[in-house]
Amino acid sequence: MNGMNTQFKNKPPVVLIHGMWSTAVAMQDVAAVFTQQGFEVHALTLPMHFDKSSYTTADKQTLAKLRLQDYVAFIMAEIAKLDRPAIIVGHSMGGLLAQLVAARTHVAKLILLSSAAPGGINAWSWSVIRTFGRNLFLFPLWRRVTHITLAQIRYGIANTQPDSVQQLIYQHATYESGRATFQMGVSGFFPTGYSRVNSASIRCPILIIAGNKDRVTPIKAQRAMAKKYARNKAQFIELEGVCHWTVGGEHVEVVRSAMLSWLAEDAQA
Repeated sequence: MNGMNTQFKNKPPVVLIHGMWSTAVAMQDVAAVFTQQGFEVHALTLPMHFDKSSYTTADKQTLAKLRLQDYVAFIMAEIAKLDRPAIIVGHSMGGLLAQLVAARTHVAKLILLSSAAPGGINAWSWSVIRTFGRNLFLFPLWRRVTHITLAQIRYGIANTQPDSVQQLIYQHATYESGRATFQMGVSGFFPTGYSRVNSASIRCPILIIAGNKDRVTPIKAQRAMAKKYARNKAQFIELEGVCHWTVGGEHVEVVRSAMLSWLAEDAQA
C-alpha cells in the first residue's frame, strides 16, 4: 500500500457522490481507499438526504421536488470551494451526477462506479423494473418520494453480497426524490433532456467500473457508456460476478485495486 501511495504526487482532492436512497455513509469504504493513499476526501451527502426516521411530512415534500439540476448545482457549489480540480467518484445515480458536473466544469478525473446511464442510453430491463418495484407506480411520481425495501436490495442492489451487507445497506437507506427518479427513468427515451451528457464537453480521463451481475444499472448500459466515451479514451473495467453494490462489502478490494491501478497508470502517462 505504501508503494502505491508514492506513485500519487500532487494529489488532487477526491469528491465522492453517493447514489439513490443513500447518504455519504454509503461511500465510507471508498473514502477509506483514498484516505489511506493520502488523498483529501470529501464525501458529499445530497440535499435533503438524511436518516429515514428523521423525515417530517414537510421534508418529504421538499425532497420529492428536487431535480437532478438541484443536485448538480449543489455538487458544483461544493467543488467550487476546493483550491483545485477534483477527482470525482460517483456511484449509481451519483455516477450520472458526476458526468453532468464534469460536462459543466473542469474536473481532474472521473471515476464511475455502477453508474446510471445518461440520456439517450436505454438501460431498462425486467431486472430494473423489478428492483424499482412499486416506486414506478407512484402517481404523480414527480411529487412523491421513493424508497427501497430489503427485498429489493437483496434482488437488485446487492445480489452478490452477503446478508450482513444487504442488511447494512437497508439500515442506512433513506428516501429519494420522485422527480429525480422520474428524470432518470425517462432519460433513455429522451436524449435531449437534462440527463443528456455531451461527451465532447468532458475533457478529463474517465474510468468506468461495472459488475456483470448488476441488475439495476445493467452491464449493457455500462458498455454503452464506454462506447459513448470512446473519444475520451475512457477505460472500461467489467468485473466478473459483481453486483451493483461496488462501494462496499465483498467487492471493495477488487474495485480498490482497479481504481488505484488506473490512477497510478494515468499519473505516469
